[in-house]
Amino acid sequence: MSELQGLQLNIEAFRKSGCAVVGLVVDDPRTNAELARQAKLEFPILSDPDLRTADAYGLRHVAGGPQGQDIEHSASVLVDRSGIVRWTSVTRNVRVRPLPRDVLAAVNALPPG
Repeated sequence: MSELQGLQLNIEAFRKSGCAVVGLVVDDPRTNAELARQAKLEFPILSDPDLRTADAYGLRHVAGGPQGQDIEHSASVLVDRSGIVRWTSVTRNVRVRPLPRDVLAAVNALPPG
């Protein structure tokens, strides 16, 4: 949750960089909507319960959930307007994530366009 809040605190900087922020988790849409409401997020939290998107980006964490279910690895992924992955940060420790300033640096390092 703190990663999402950190992104929210920096949402204007992301917008000025032309970057849209989107969260993706395995939880159902109702749970995600409640999370976004409680955290006052101004960006969507999308549901990926069947892990199709996680699999497309190689982010499935087999048996990584609290009851041994498959979940996504914690990751930040920058995808350009053409759908090309330009930067990825994947962690095996949910407590270790890139800081919003690091993600913004990666956004700002992308070629224009």
